[in-house]
Amino acid sequence: MPSPSFLSFEPTNYCNLKCPACPSGSGKLTREKGFADFELFKKIVDENKKYLINILLHFQGEPLMHDQIGEMINYARKNKIFTELSTNANLLPDVFDSLKNSLPDKLIISFDGLTQDIYCIYRKGGDINKVFKSLELLSGLSKKQRPFVELQFLVFRHNENEISNLKKIKAKYKIDNLSLKTAQICESSQIPMLPKNEKYSRYIVDEETFTPKSKLHNDCRRIVFGSVICWDGKLVTCCFDKNAEFVMGDTNLQTVNEIRNSEKYKQFIKTVFSQRKSIEMCRNCTEGLKNE
Repeated sequence: MPSPSFLSFEPTNYCNLKCPACPSGSGKLTREKGFADFELFKKIVDENKKYLINILLHFQGEPLMHDQIGEMINYARKNKIFTELSTNANLLPDVFDSLKNSLPDKLIISFDGLTQDIYCIYRKGGDINKVFKSLELLSGLSKKQRPFVELQFLVFRHNENEISNLKKIKAKYKIDNLSLKTAQICESSQIPMLPKNEKYSRYIVDEETFTPKSKLHNDCRRIVFGSVICWDGKLVTCCFDKNAEFVMGDTNLQTVNEIRNSEKYKQFIKTVFSQRKSIEMCRNCTEGLKNE
């Protein structure tokens, strides 16, 4: 296996919101919750910095809940690794002064509604005013301090009529990129959440069944060029393995490359490239879908 060009590292799988389709927020995450050890993060960076281009500081949970997130960002950047972080931004105003000199290279902000009434339908427990405050604070930074800011709008039935107004928000807060993202669901009871406009849905719906639009080819770039490390050091193959059902090894005890070149990892790769439909998490995957 090639050395990974990117890794996802999970600072924590705790979250401050209760989003209904999110395993962490909904309380359906079956694995133990916790916070990553900063020394483990340094170990991962030190062992992989020669070939690591990008590190994503998110998986499940809200990364800004980790009190050493700024140190993680600084350590990766010191080692010339591009840093990326996805956040609901509800905590950002509170930590902004301490974090403004340690912001990632790319910051993805979830923004799923223009008013509190719409926003909190999915972002349960969230405050849209805190998100607006975050955007305001970021727009006031100097060009040197400011990260690349991507506003991510998760499209649901309750917010799809607000898409046309997003360009005004993008211009007002100097947003670098606006991303309309399709929502992932895991059970038929969540079908009513999907937008009416099929363009913004990743599924084909037939009464009480849903199937991803993407064709399930026997290949996958994600598991070849990168891996995911949970807060406790367990390495899984993919960000769709939210409950860490396919643990390939423990980065506390082995290097990433040792795990990725183990027989267990190689056998998983062989299964994906020959019988991908046999793996449940792969059957709800967006790999190959143009509009994710």
